[in-house]
Amino acid sequence: MIWLTWRQFRVQAWAALGGIAVVAIAFVVTGGSLAHLYDVSGLASCVAVKDCEKAQIAFADGVNADAAYSVLYFVGIVVLYLAPAVIGMFWGAPLVARELEAGTFRLTWSQSVTRTRWLAVKLGLVGVAAVLAAGLLSLAVTWWSSPIDRANGLPGQDHGLALPNRFMPLVFGARDIAPIGYAAFAFALGVSVGVLVRRTMTAMAVTLAVLAVVQMVVPMSVRAHYIAPARTTTALTMSAGVPSQIRINRDRMDVSKPVSIPGAWVTAVQTVDVAGHPFTGRAPQACQSMRDSPAECDTEINQLHLRQVVTYQPADRYWTFQWYETAIYLSLALAMAGLCLWRIRRLPLS
Repeated sequence: MIWLTWRQFRVQAWAALGGIAVVAIAFVVTGGSLAHLYDVSGLASCVAVKDCEKAQIAFADGVNADAAYSVLYFVGIVVLYLAPAVIGMFWGAPLVARELEAGTFRLTWSQSVTRTRWLAVKLGLVGVAAVLAAGLLSLAVTWWSSPIDRANGLPGQDHGLALPNRFMPLVFGARDIAPIGYAAFAFALGVSVGVLVRRTMTAMAVTLAVLAVVQMVVPMSVRAHYIAPARTTTALTMSAGVPSQIRINRDRMDVSKPVSIPGAWVTAVQTVDVAGHPFTGRAPQACQSMRDSPAECDTEINQLHLRQVVTYQPADRYWTFQWYETAIYLSLALAMAGLCLWRIRRLPLS
């Protein structure tokens, strides 16, 4: 049974191995020079000497000097989001649906191999391959990106690269162990859909659609609630040379300042008045008049005594979130594997 499963799966396996090799070579070739830039920039010791801003600028200048670094940074993210989709569509969906659609299951299930063993071997062999493929890709991308991720977790990162840190929704799913959970979930989802719809092409399309929805809903609506977020409140003081954003719609004003919390995932920034209510007041006259200077606008805003409330997930929760999310996806994968077993044991041979 194992040999038969391997023969059916070997083309996909060799194709995946070739793809992983290409990705690994691209990252290994450039990864050493990126790590060298981190070392010579002074970031490794900047916290001790309390001069991370200068080191961040030096590192950013080195990275920005070669466009290949930014391209590979985002290529790694794309690869690790596409991998689960490919696994679910081309490994999971056809695994059982192809047998059901062609009718070959009747011959297989009438032999000495039980349905439970038949499914267990298929799920085990291909599922392990899916997890290994995602794990190897994540290892290569995470290793290559580690200098950038470390830089984004140090003070002064707002003076460095304009790249999201590893806790941000765009990057989180393309680092460390999370891709393993996604791959297992995508594979189990594809198999489950194939068992239920019994049509290969339909199963592939449904799998892709469900994965797309899940990959959008979880980062935007679910992940932030794994742990209650932290909050910090600071005075919103306007001054010359300090970046700020002022938007005036008719006579109403929205005002805020950039937030810098190294390595954190900032989920919300809100400006409140002295009573703690969201600020929705009128814009000061100096901010609406063309005759008044920006300094006069800043002065009138400061007289409002506004504060800025920042809601965020601290950087030290990153690995907790990685384990939470991976465990959730692995649990869903196991539940769907149980659903497949339950359904297959009740399918008639006729």
